[in-house]
Amino acid sequence: MIEGDQLSPVLPTTLHDWELILTRALLHADSGDSDAIRSFEVTPETLAMHCGLDMEYAEAAEAAFKKALRADPDLIRCLQYGRLKAPTNEQPNCLAMLAFSLLVDSLLDGVYEEKGQYRAKLAEWLSIDRSFTNLHGIAMMWKQLAAWLESRIAAGAPFRRLILPVIPASWTHIGYTRFLSFPTKRDIRLLSKQIDRGTSTSIDPVSLVWQLDPVMRASSTSHGLKVAFEDFKIALRSGAASVDHRFWRLVLRASTLAGLAPPKAGSLVMDFDEDGIRHYRVGQLLEGNNAFNWLGSAVASPGVADSLNLGPSIRRGILFFRSSGLASWAAAGEPSPGVGPFHLAISSRHIGSVRGVCTEFAPSGSWFITACPIPGLIVENVLTQLGITNAKQTVRVIGLVDGVRVGNCWLGQPRYLPHLEGASGEVVIESVDGGSSERLAWINGELRADDAVDGQFSISDAAAHWTRRASFVALADVHTTLSASAYSLPAQAEWMETTSRRCECSHVLAGKWDDTPYANQDMIEALYASSRSGISEGDLISIIDRAVGSFGWQTLRLLQEASFFDARPLARWRGRIFTLGQPRLVKIRMGGSTALLVSGAVPARLEADFRTAVTLQGGIAFRRLSKESSALPLIGAFGVVPEILSRALGWPVVDAPFQPDGTVVSRLIETKVSGEGYQVSSHWDWSVGRFRSGVGIDESCIDTSVTLVRLVHPGLRDHDIYRVQGHKSIRSFHSRHAAILDAYLQAERPLFRFDQDHLVRLASEGALPLEISAALRVRTLFNAACTGRSWRYEVAKQDAVWLAGLLPGLIDGIRDESVMDVATSCRRGRGYRRPIWSDGGLVE
Repeated sequence: MIEGDQLSPVLPTTLHDWELILTRALLHADSGDSDAIRSFEVTPETLAMHCGLDMEYAEAAEAAFKKALRADPDLIRCLQYGRLKAPTNEQPNCLAMLAFSLLVDSLLDGVYEEKGQYRAKLAEWLSIDRSFTNLHGIAMMWKQLAAWLESRIAAGAPFRRLILPVIPASWTHIGYTRFLSFPTKRDIRLLSKQIDRGTSTSIDPVSLVWQLDPVMRASSTSHGLKVAFEDFKIALRSGAASVDHRFWRLVLRASTLAGLAPPKAGSLVMDFDEDGIRHYRVGQLLEGNNAFNWLGSAVASPGVADSLNLGPSIRRGILFFRSSGLASWAAAGEPSPGVGPFHLAISSRHIGSVRGVCTEFAPSGSWFITACPIPGLIVENVLTQLGITNAKQTVRVIGLVDGVRVGNCWLGQPRYLPHLEGASGEVVIESVDGGSSERLAWINGELRADDAVDGQFSISDAAAHWTRRASFVALADVHTTLSASAYSLPAQAEWMETTSRRCECSHVLAGKWDDTPYANQDMIEALYASSRSGISEGDLISIIDRAVGSFGWQTLRLLQEASFFDARPLARWRGRIFTLGQPRLVKIRMGGSTALLVSGAVPARLEADFRTAVTLQGGIAFRRLSKESSALPLIGAFGVVPEILSRALGWPVVDAPFQPDGTVVSRLIETKVSGEGYQVSSHWDWSVGRFRSGVGIDESCIDTSVTLVRLVHPGLRDHDIYRVQGHKSIRSFHSRHAAILDAYLQAERPLFRFDQDHLVRLASEGALPLEISAALRVRTLFNAACTGRSWRYEVAKQDAVWLAGLLPGLIDGIRDESVMDVATSCRRGRGYRRPIWSDGGLVE
């Protein structure tokens, strides 16, 4: 029907339709939040909202609801004797009647000045001339609804539990309705007026409680508001108040009506870079230049100082950092449960009060932060020394964080289980899918599991103030596309390519699928699930750290060289974003025939798809593992038609990479950025073969005539520069590994040693350029590996000779031994072949 220029709204016409809509809106547990129901707000406006309409349709929604109620023949009997229709799995068949009882209460605005006022209003609203003396059915239906919800939750259905209030013994008809109806319009007006008197009260819960306490004792305050306030006050002072508490939600709503912007949760992360230097990250990666050198600058930034979760703690002058990976620490406004370790930050006004505490604080702008992680006991000692007794009196954001999302689920690998933020005390975990709840446990403030968790769980506090429903899966889902904006950024390059020759496999591999599990399969699943749209360096390292600890940066380089990740420098500010390698089939020549090598990010599900597709097409799939468990497996196939396999998997077929030529002197990619005004952040220590923070130079090293330093923009608004100063030249690079190669070249010192069938790194840092590593991967059919600080490539003699031509003087054991071995072993005569010069070296 058309009214004027607008279509009339489509509203439910029967009570059955209203039952379905209200069940979905009021009883269903959404993704994550499944708090128990302690009150309902049913008004003409909320009826319209539940139907997907704007507030302007409130009158129409109320009229449609009234029409459906009047048309139902069981209305009066239900009000007298309770539910008549049997419930189904999807609806209780009493909620529409109960919503009707709540709506009548809202129209009275919580005011019951005369006996029988509720019954009179009910008759007036229905336009029915009767007294409604018997309303026992309403109380019965509340009990029936609570029992139905319990049974559906026990069956694993996504519903919320109903907590029926304790009512006076004489309130046997509408007592539950009166207690469960909240808030009234008067409640909202009263709270808006109080908040308007102090603009900061809506974001400072402690001050708000002090201000409202005498107001709530006044006789004019509705019963529902008094109960909600008292419950919130107790929860706040016991450290259990949640942003989902019904009273706090009303506070946020009232503050909006008072003209105040509702506070939002802020994000502050402390990252440690490769050299152990701290930086602070605010908000999301691509929102702008959100990195800070000093904590004092970070806490003063918009979105942090006025945030819901961190603002009150910042005003007290204290912040708590818990680990989300050894290189990444997330700020919290209250002490985290568990034993730690933690980092603790305090403002400069408190530094004089913490003398004598067994920890050291380092300055960071106008704030100080612990130099090393500390246990929870020292955190408590510092709080006692500062006289802070209300550190936990904040409105908590209770939920699962720091885990790995897989669609609407969490990755259930034990090392990647999420952290339950805001939880304290006893936590109850129940399985809601028929499985054993012992699979997931709450131990020392953390979720723990012995094996991968796969299933759905309800997680709540013992008093049921809050409940969260979470689903876990063991493996990452496959991403259908990899096409976010981050993929349009140019990938990092380290070696200039000028050759037109494709790399060829230098070995013949017997077809075999090695089923041996590798150590960090869970890490691969976590990284793949987290990186569909790209992932920041700090977030990536925090995931890797949970698997390999202090070797996170080396593992990141392994992932790049194995083609799992592409590093893409951000265009307008410091940092890199890492994108998943598109799975692709690389055509190679192996034993005179065409074979396929898989490149890109391939988690367990894609790996299984590849093997199945190859087998179905009559081919042979191979999976090759290095002797080092840290290396990713290398997979491929032969005996299949590339184009047919490509169509089956949806992966493109590409040619092998170009084989690098030239030498390190002319092919390493330098930067033209002058670095004027940049500051030295760290320097290369030749005695240990790694970078050290600070500007000092190791005087005990053998050769100090070649220096390598890392230069950082003081405002963190541009990429780092690695500068090598030698005898004859000064060269600058954006690539850390290219700079290390150049420094060793200018110092005339080898960086690698060829040892039988391995190329081993002699220093604690450094790797082959990405382009050379990609070619070597095709030649040898192995990925690079590292164990501790040892880094190596599995190579044959001819591969080592080829590398020596690209990196002259950087590989020990080649010039004097390998080349001579090849030359002398290729003698003339019957049964011997002539030596051939190929790719910069002698081969047999």
